[in-house]
Amino acid sequence: MINKTMKTVKLAPISLMLLLTLTACSQQASDGVLTMDVSRADFNVEIPAVGELEASQSTSVIVPTGLRGPQSLAWILDNFSQVKAGDVVARMDPTRENYRLKMEQFDFDKLAFDSQMQTEKDKTISQSLSAGTRVTSEEKELAERFFSEDERVYTKIEIIDQMRNQDYLVAKMHYFDWGLDKHGEQADAEQELIKLQQKGHSAKINRYESNLNQMEIIAPHDGLFVYQSGWDGSFPMVGDMMWSGFSIGLLPDTSVMQAKLFVQESEAAGLAIGKTATVYLDAYPDQPFTGKVTQVDALAKPKEKDSPVNYFQFTISLDKTLVSIMQPGRQVQAQVHLLNLQDVLTVPNQALFQKEGQYWVYLKTRAGFIKQAVTPGSRSLNRTVITDGLNQGDVIALTTPPKRSRV
Repeated sequence: MINKTMKTVKLAPISLMLLLTLTACSQQASDGVLTMDVSRADFNVEIPAVGELEASQSTSVIVPTGLRGPQSLAWILDNFSQVKAGDVVARMDPTRENYRLKMEQFDFDKLAFDSQMQTEKDKTISQSLSAGTRVTSEEKELAERFFSEDERVYTKIEIIDQMRNQDYLVAKMHYFDWGLDKHGEQADAEQELIKLQQKGHSAKINRYESNLNQMEIIAPHDGLFVYQSGWDGSFPMVGDMMWSGFSIGLLPDTSVMQAKLFVQESEAAGLAIGKTATVYLDAYPDQPFTGKVTQVDALAKPKEKDSPVNYFQFTISLDKTLVSIMQPGRQVQAQVHLLNLQDVLTVPNQALFQKEGQYWVYLKTRAGFIKQAVTPGSRSLNRTVITDGLNQGDVIALTTPPKRSRV
């Protein structure tokens, strides 16, 4: 019953055209040209569209803005579920973040052990250098105490060797002093490097802990939880990747509803903001609702991924909302009223010819068909209003007549 009713509405312009053609056309003339009688009638142009209801005002339910990096959706509440403020509506998979957190904690702890080992190593080196300094100092003291330049006791060569030995011990003391200073600086630099590496791991640990604390998506207030469709019309599913700020659903204000509709690009000529429309719910086809077009997309795009057919999306604000039957997501069909002209002359588009801005029809006279200049007005997909050049009762050709039939 629903499909039959809506189909009748959609096909009304075609049926009217066929009726006018059958009643007004003269199938046979002596010249064999298909003709029709020009008559006055009402001229209505409508655009058919399909879509669904949505709330005029809605609160987005989004992935927490502090969540870093893409996350996998592990669970989501059923579509059209009633929720309370603070209820969990979706949850991310924490497995990867837990693994990363443990790995960073392991690396952080490993660096702590490396710091302890480096400290012990530095102590050993410092003790070794200190011991060398102490032993060398004692050797230098003994060398100075027993040094003698008396040639009666030592030969000149021995005296020179003792002097060289003292110089060597002095240089050795300087080396140990230098080694202690440089080793201290190096030890401090190595410890600072370890602390810097720990700081990097600590930042990652904080990030992963913060992510784990934001794995749940919470309803901001009471309402009906409705899935938010993506650009390709798909709804969020378990396993989808989510990013910070991504909207997964809406909490609509159902007291004021509107219709989100789609019309094929080839049928959208004349669609504009302010046009009136009649909307029918698929579930209640006998209750029409009126409204106006309030938004039209600038570009046509496919409704489904990889589809070659492009559609314009537009919005109709309804004049009245019946909360009892108007729920978000309910399917609707609509007729956008582009023109409603009373008592005008129209001809089929196939009978109107034009070249270089000049329009004409082939008017039948007693002598044959003549080229009659006309002024076209409003136009639909199949008919055109003629504002000047024809009168009611004129007979015109529906196709180009043969040359022998023209005057």
